[in-house]
Amino acid sequence: MTDKDEFCRHIKQLEKSMYRLAISIVKNQTDAEEAVLESICRAYANLSSLKNDDAFKTWLFRIVHNTSVELIRKNAKVTSCSESDKNIPDERAKDITTRLVLREAVESLKQPYRTVIILFYYEGLSVSEIAKVTETMSVTVRQQLSRGRKMLKTLLKEDFENEFI
Repeated sequence: MTDKDEFCRHIKQLEKSMYRLAISIVKNQTDAEEAVLESICRAYANLSSLKNDDAFKTWLFRIVHNTSVELIRKNAKVTSCSESDKNIPDERAKDITTRLVLREAVESLKQPYRTVIILFYYEGLSVSEIAKVTETMSVTVRQQLSRGRKMLKTLLKEDFENEFI
């Protein structure tokens, strides 16, 4: 990918996904925005290192992941979680409540479970793509997904006792 316009189109398409990934790691709106902006700059500067255009999304998420982790280390502090995408427009109050409860449950998960759950369910990445982004083995990602699901089930059991679980 050498075309500046093509790069911008891809970034525009993945902007919200990049932000969701960053905020799941840094847990702060300002830091997430900084991580995304820094990631875009790094991606553009290192565009020539991308060998396969089809791997752009995974490559970009790896940059966002690394930049977010670096930002946490740089700041060396834990910040409170933003309520950035809790304003999900929906027609039914029950659906909104369900989404809010689910989002809070996902946000309460510890790393790396939160990251793999978000990448798998919200961003639609495959296990092998998540393994590349998080620099772990596929078997580790599957294990983290399984444990993350069990943690979510435990967290959500009280809220949705008779509905889904």
